[in-house]
Amino acid sequence: MVKPNLLSRAAEVAASLGREPDRPAPPPKPAPAPSPVPEPATEATPAARTSREGKRFLGFYVEPLQHEEIKQAALDEGLQIQELLRQAVDEWMERNGAEAVAAVARRRERKRAASR
Repeated sequence: MVKPNLLSRAAEVAASLGREPDRPAPPPKPAPAPSPVPEPATEATPAARTSREGKRFLGFYVEPLQHEEIKQAALDEGLQIQELLRQAVDEWMERNGAEAVAAVARRRERKRAASR
């Protein structure tokens, strides 16, 4: 048995009463999607990108007390911790760089010789 179409039946009843059947209003057209608003440029965003370009991440663990001391030193100097540590590494490289590079080269050569 076929189910009666209730909408057709409602239209018949409305016609018998001399009225137009109620039709649902068409759904409103969706508002155009807002164009994406670019994030406001901050000084940190471009600097972070350029300061990391062509560089490799180097991280290490320190004792909590050392971390607090480094953090406070960076605040005192008006620097980020990363910049303070970069300066420390730069200074170390200036003092020991040539010797450190030579030591690494010697270790690599020993490893190559041992693997032959």
